Amino acid sequence: MIFVAVGTQFPFDRLIQYMDEWAANNDEKVIAQISEGNYKPQHIEWHAFLDGEQYNKNIREASVFVSHAGMGNIISAREQQTPIIVMNRQFKLGEHRNDHQADGIKWMGKLEGVYTASTKEQLLEHLNNIDRLKAASADNPVGSPALTQYLADFINTGKT
Repeated sequence: MIFVAVGTQFPFDRLIQYMDEWAANNDEKVIAQISEGNYKPQHIEWHAFLDGEQYNKNIREASVFVSHAGMGNIISAREQQTPIIVMNRQFKLGEHRNDHQADGIKWMGKLEGVYTASTKEQLLEHLNNIDRLKAASADNPVGSPALTQYLADFINTGKT
């Protein structure tokens, strides 16, 4: 099963549409949390919102977690040892207030178990190679000193 989540603040119709199109042509169950988007999927199970218990259960049981580029979801995926594909919302497409997610995925992709996509083609490449995606190892915890320092450096300087 693939779990997809777009968060609660903004819809992300582009990601949901890409996942719906992929699911139409692949024999893999997809469950999505879509927020209040306009696009209603035809080929995947979807919910506008999920309670925390079900949300975490879906992450834990998923072969891969596909998400907007939110740090909370990356932390959750690493805690559950589930590989995560993050796709950034784009300001020029009216998906967010600015392009901070585009900047963020540059460093997010350096984290073990995190795969990034800015385009449909990049997302499909990851989805079509799910068997190659690996989760962060158990000995590489979310709260590791290296990750904490990496995030602190980025926050303080904008560079890693």
